[in-house]
Amino acid sequence: MILIQSANSRTRSFRGEGRKIVVSVKGGENLKADDVRSVLAVRERDGAEIALFISLEEPTKGMVKDAATAGFYESPNGKKYPRVQLLTIDGLLRNKQRAEHPDYLPDLNFKKAKTEAHGEQKKLL
Repeated sequence: MILIQSANSRTRSFRGEGRKIVVSVKGGENLKADDVRSVLAVRERDGAEIALFISLEEPTKGMVKDAATAGFYESPNGKKYPRVQLLTIDGLLRNKQRAEHPDYLPDLNFKKAKTEAHGEQKKLL
């Protein structure tokens, strides 16, 4: 489970209550639509807005169909995101896929250090 908060892109600060994302990772070759139904049930039970289903293999047609029945989550900024997202390890590692979630700001957690100008650099001993 991941907890996210809305981020203000202008001030790069968080606001409001956190929201949940459920993550399920499946290895092996025996993927079935029931796996997605299970993630749907966990998402609803835990009150998560989005569920990520990550697998080694490509999802089956039945899995894609069941994921589509979950519909979309509309964030406070008006953008829509699939409630259940089917991702593969290969797609993630090759940057062909990424988890879509509200208010994604890539560099939000990496603040730049302030430049300091205090005369000349001191010499090492």
